[in-house]
Parts: sequence; structure tokens; C-alpha cells
Amino acid sequence: MKTTATTAAATGKLVAKPAPDCRFDIVSLGEVMLRLDPGEGRVHTTRTFQAWEGGGEYNVARGLRRCFGLRSAHVTALADNPVGRRVEDLLLQGAVDRSCLRRKE
Repeated sequence: MKTTATTAAATGKLVAKPAPDCRFDIVSLGEVMLRLDPGEGRVHTTRTFQAWEGGGEYNVARGLRRCFGLRSAHVTALADNPVGRRVEDLLLQGAVDRSCLRRKE
């Protein structure tokens, strides 16, 4: 019996694993940005900001997790400081798997 890998190599076609054999339904790759929102005030006069995470690829993973319950992960690197830990906490709140995160000094 041929394995999926040998079948793919022989035919030159991409063969995906069956969903039950996969750890995630979607994996996105990219930066996660932190947006500082002054709310009703102006950036140059406000004393407080609300922090929001974002980034196209991350937004897709988070949306698919929250709306459809897909097992989502995001691959990225975060600074090893309080800001990076805040972004990681926002990913946790979005229910996106954080096991693919890497810390950078």
C-alpha cells in the first residue's frame, strides 16, 4: 500500500491529510499588530488608549475560530517584554492556539 507522501511525489500533486489526522483546521502566518485606540478623543490629546490586536492573517484565524469553531493557530514571533506578553494574552482571549509563538529578545 502506498503512503500519501509517495503518492504525492509520484503524481506531483499536493495531497492533504484527512481532517481528523490534523492538529489544526487553519494555521495562519504573519505579524500581529497592536493598535492603540484613543476612543472618542484625539491621539495628540488623549491620556488613555485601548489596546486591540490585529493583522490580516491573524484576523482570519481568530474569526474562523470564533465564528465557526475551527481549530486555529497563528505562527509569529513576539518580543519577550510586557508588550509581547500583552499581545499573547489578546491571542489567548481570541481562542487562537499559541503553541506556534516564538519569543524574540
